Amino acid sequence: MPVTDRREPAVYVSIEDASYAAPTLETGRIGYIVTVCDRGPHNRIVKLTSREQFHRLFGQPNYRRTTQAHYLADKFLQYSSNLLLVRTMPDDAYWANEEIKTSTTSTIITYGTVPTDALFTFTPGNASVICSDLDSFNAVSLGNWIFATGDSVESAAQVVAKTAVSLTFTLDRNYAGTIAIETTAELCTPYTTTSTASITAESDMIPTDADIVWYFYAKGAGTYYNNIKVMGVRNVELEKMYTDSDGVVLYKYLFMNIGVYYINEDGTTTLLEGPWTVSLTRKTALGSTIKDISSGTVLYIEDVINNNSDFIGCISAQAADDLVAVGTITENQATKRRLQVSLLLTVSGSTVDSSTGSIAAGGVQFENGTDGTVDTDRNLPMYNSTGNLESDRDYLDGQILLAYQGGLTSIDGSIEQMPECVYPWYQPDYIITGGYSATVQNGGRYLADYRQDCIHLGDTGTYVTSYSDDLTARLTDVPWNNWTSMLYTQYRKIFDPFTGERIWMNPVYHALERHLYCDGAYFLAEPVAGIEKGAITEPIELAYKANHTERGDLIEVELNPVIVEPQGQYILTQFTTWKRLSILKRGHVAKFVAYIRKVIPTLLKDILQRRATQYWINQAQFRISNFLSKFLESNVERYSVLKSFNVTVNFDEVSSELNAIIDITPIRAIERINVFIIVH
Repeated sequence: MPVTDRREPAVYVSIEDASYAAPTLETGRIGYIVTVCDRGPHNRIVKLTSREQFHRLFGQPNYRRTTQAHYLADKFLQYSSNLLLVRTMPDDAYWANEEIKTSTTSTIITYGTVPTDALFTFTPGNASVICSDLDSFNAVSLGNWIFATGDSVESAAQVVAKTAVSLTFTLDRNYAGTIAIETTAELCTPYTTTSTASITAESDMIPTDADIVWYFYAKGAGTYYNNIKVMGVRNVELEKMYTDSDGVVLYKYLFMNIGVYYINEDGTTTLLEGPWTVSLTRKTALGSTIKDISSGTVLYIEDVINNNSDFIGCISAQAADDLVAVGTITENQATKRRLQVSLLLTVSGSTVDSSTGSIAAGGVQFENGTDGTVDTDRNLPMYNSTGNLESDRDYLDGQILLAYQGGLTSIDGSIEQMPECVYPWYQPDYIITGGYSATVQNGGRYLADYRQDCIHLGDTGTYVTSYSDDLTARLTDVPWNNWTSMLYTQYRKIFDPFTGERIWMNPVYHALERHLYCDGAYFLAEPVAGIEKGAITEPIELAYKANHTERGDLIEVELNPVIVEPQGQYILTQFTTWKRLSILKRGHVAKFVAYIRKVIPTLLKDILQRRATQYWINQAQFRISNFLSKFLESNVERYSVLKSFNVTVNFDEVSSELNAIIDITPIRAIERINVFIIVH
C-alpha cells in the first residue's frame, strides 16, 4: 500500500513547481535561406551548424554552379552556427541509386565470329575445370562466375586463376554441381547491381521485393551523385567475435569496413564518409542482433549507413534474409552468398579471401541521378554574368519563391512548417534573399511579414549600375511597405576566395555580415549603420557611387546605401521598408520588436489552461514586466533599448481570454548632428 494511503500520524509534504526563471538574453542568431546547387539534400530544410558541414553537404560557393545565396550562407556561418537552408530542385530531378539483387540469368559461353559453344569438363568436388581447346579457354575471364549446363546458378563458382599450358581454370571453391562430363558451361552473376530511373522517394524502393538485397540511394537529387561509390574491404578481425569452441570462425564474410567515395574527373576517388564497420546481416543464425562489443551499437549495414551518412541512404529488402542460415538456408549457402555480395562492394585489387583468391568487383557506383529539365545542356543554376538566371528562370524562380513562402512541397514536410508561428518548429531571426529576382525576394518579404518575429534582408532584385535604376526598382519591383524588411543597394565587386576571381556580389552579403557582427558584439537592437557598425572591411568596387543628392533620394524611399569616403566604406542608414511615419521605420527598433514578439509567447505558454485566478493573471503581468525591465535605459548599456514601457493584463470572462497590452517607447538613434559655430 502506498505511504500516502496510510492513516498513521505524520507530516506529509508534497512539492508543486510554481516558480519562474527568466530566459537568458543572449541567443544565437538563426537564418533561413534558399539556394540552388549541384548537391545536397533537396526540397527540405537542413539545419547547418558550421561552414565545414555546409561545404561538405552542399559544396563550396561557386558562381558557376551555385546561386549567390551560397555565398550568403557561407557568410552567415562565419558569424553564427544555426542556419536553416533549403536546396531547391525541379520536380523531375531524380535521385541517383544502385541496388544489389539476386540473379538467375545465365548465358552459354561461346566464341568465334559465328558463335560456337565452348566445352569444359567440371569435376564435382574439385576446383579445376579443363577446357577442350584454346578458344574455350579464352572465352572466360578471371572473375567470371561459371557452372556446367544442366546444373543451376547455385552451383556457380568464380574463376580465380587460369593456366594456359594445361588449359585449366581454377575455381574459388570445389565445384558443387553434379555434371561431370565434357559439356557446355554458362556465365552468370549470382548477385548483380542495377539502378532504377525516376527515383524520387524512398517509397519507390520496395522493401518486400524478394530479389533485392539492398537499395542504396542518394540523399539528394542530381547528377553529382552519379559519381558516388560505396566500397570497402572485408573485416576479418571482427569475424572472430563469433567462433566455435575450437576458435573456428562461424560466419565468414560477415563484416566489412565500407566508405562513401566520390569519383573525381581523373578517375581517382576521394573518401567522403567513413569508413564504417558493418555487418551484412542484422542477426546471427542463432537470432542474436549483431552489435559493437564496446558501444552496443547495431552494426547492420542499413542502420550504420542511415545513422551516419549525409550523402546516401540504405533500405534492406527481402533477399537480405538469404545471407543468414535460417530456415531452409544452410550455413554453406549463406556463407557463399555473403561472399558474392561482399565481392560487389569490395575495392578492386583487395584480397577478400587469401585462401581462395576471390576477385572483387570494385564497389557499387550510383546511376540515374538527374538535375531535371532545367539543366539540359549545362550546370545548374545557369546564371549569367549579371547574376540572373538565363533560361527556365520563371520555373526555377517559382520553386525558390515557394520555398521562401513555405509553400514548396517538401520531401519531409519541413518547408511547410516555416510559416507556422503560433506553435513554431522553426524560429528564424533573418530571412535572407539577396541576389535573387524581385519576384523571388517577395517570398522572403511575405514570410517575415506573416511571422513578424524575424527580419527580412533583401535588395532591389537585380544588378544595376545607377542610383536611378535602384529608385525605379524600388517603385516598380520592390514597392514593399513592411517594418519586417530591409533593402540594401549597390552591387559590389569583391574578391571571391573560392574561384580566385573578382565577381559582382549583391549588397545583402555585407549587410548580413554587419547585422550578425553587431548582434554579437553589441546587441540585436544596435543600429547596423555608420562608420563603425556598418563598416565594410574588405576591398570593394561599387556598381555606382551616389553623391549627396542621390543618397538623399535613396534614403527617402527607404533604401540603405553604402558610402565610400577617405575614412572608410560603410552602410549609411538602417531603414526598414515601412513607409509610415513611425519609429518602426528604424531597423534597430524593428529587430527588437520582432525579438520580443518571439520571446513573449514562450514566457506565457505554460499559463495556458491554468485556472484564471488572480495569481496567474499577476504571473503574466510579472513575467512580461520583468522581461522588459532588463531593456530600460537605466540598466546595462548593452541592453538599453527602451525609454519606458507599460504592461496591462486583464482577463475576459466571456471569451476566457487573457489580454496583455504592451506599450513600449524605444530609444531612438542619433541620425544627424548639427554643429553651430558662433564667432564673436
